[in-house]
Amino acid sequence: MPGHKLQPRVLSFLVYTLIYAVLAEDAEALLVPVPLNLSTHSGCFDSLAIFLTVSPMAKNKANGDLVDRLIEINWNNAHPEPGDWIALFDHRPEEGLEDPLETVNVTFIRGYVKTDRRLDRLPIMTDESRCLGYWIAYIRDEDIIQKNCISTFPRWMHELRDVIGDAPLHSATLPGTHNSGSWKEYTSSSSLDVFQRYLINQDESVYRQLALGIRYLDVRVGYYPASPDKFWINHNFYRIHPLSDLLRDVKRFVEETHEIVILDFHRFPVGFATGDRHSKLAEFLNAEIGEYATPSSLWPNATPNEIWATGKPIILSYSDPETAQQYRFLWPPLPQEWGDKRTLPDLKGFLRTALQRRGGGNQLWAAMAEFTPKPLDIVLRPTQGLRNMAQTVNIPMTFWYQDKAWYTRSNIIATDFFLGNNIIQTSIIANYKGYNCSLSRKVG
Repeated sequence: MPGHKLQPRVLSFLVYTLIYAVLAEDAEALLVPVPLNLSTHSGCFDSLAIFLTVSPMAKNKANGDLVDRLIEINWNNAHPEPGDWIALFDHRPEEGLEDPLETVNVTFIRGYVKTDRRLDRLPIMTDESRCLGYWIAYIRDEDIIQKNCISTFPRWMHELRDVIGDAPLHSATLPGTHNSGSWKEYTSSSSLDVFQRYLINQDESVYRQLALGIRYLDVRVGYYPASPDKFWINHNFYRIHPLSDLLRDVKRFVEETHEIVILDFHRFPVGFATGDRHSKLAEFLNAEIGEYATPSSLWPNATPNEIWATGKPIILSYSDPETAQQYRFLWPPLPQEWGDKRTLPDLKGFLRTALQRRGGGNQLWAAMAEFTPKPLDIVLRPTQGLRNMAQTVNIPMTFWYQDKAWYTRSNIIATDFFLGNNIIQTSIIANYKGYNCSLSRKVG
């Protein structure tokens, strides 16, 4: 069975294997059909891990066909025996191992293979977690040793209520997105003009980000008094979407799920030179989602159960302290650890130091786990961009946060093109910390 569909693409396979070997620590003990006794391990991620990611890379072929959202196969801590293989399926593996979409012979402890299979933008439901059309299985002697899938996680905080409900939210591990509102679906080569290469950080809408498991949104707002929509989501000085679109997505999601969502109004790059603009924005936020805004009286040690008891699950953190003090529904500024780094060793070193400085503290904080381009990159490296940067960072960064020294001190982890990493599943599992490190339900 193995090897008849796909052999590892040698160059990318060896490059990523080398990167992992140098830069990643422990791997993930994920979602298994036969439970593993994880209590014998020193951490939550010390045994076999398989997971699927979605490449942020995108292009159009010469004939105009779209090439984006390609599925990536990842494994770690495999300790393979002769004949072990990993397969990608369009059905649950237990329904039959025949006709896999792709297969990979496992001969290395850790590996990565990009496939030619595309993750379509399927409709998303928020009533329960669902796999999105692709499953992965590690197979030995025709037995499924482990399986996983690309899944939604619309209610994972409530599902972990017995674990995280009575602990301060700043002690939880929460997956987030960087420049959350700077999103756009790739539609054609025009989506990759030189400006958009450096403006777009995500390719899922805010509603879909939340349904897939994200719980922290990094928001930058511009004010444009001559525009019908005066408040916009900005990436630096460029407006992307009306702020009302983002707020509508958040409101819809919490009405459906009652999950806790953190909105971090972190920067105001355009139009906020005068003080009344902050008041106008605060009044706009109150009108749009104030009924769901967690009261600031619960800062800084609010627990999820205390937040849920209010019936107001949206935390509005506001980085202008004077404005935050004037409104009971605004929380004080939320610190972001932003390293402004462009290499993996530099980023890893910065994030490790941030954990030592912030980890175990008494307030929410966010690690911005992505590369930052230089201002001149748009001129000097016009064919690069944020997708390329995310492709380099995302998977090694996933393994960093599966190190016990990292996940036990982490709070919010924000990334670019988040489907290209496994930080959502990693965060969910990491919340068990000293508990049995397994999910309360199995995916796949």
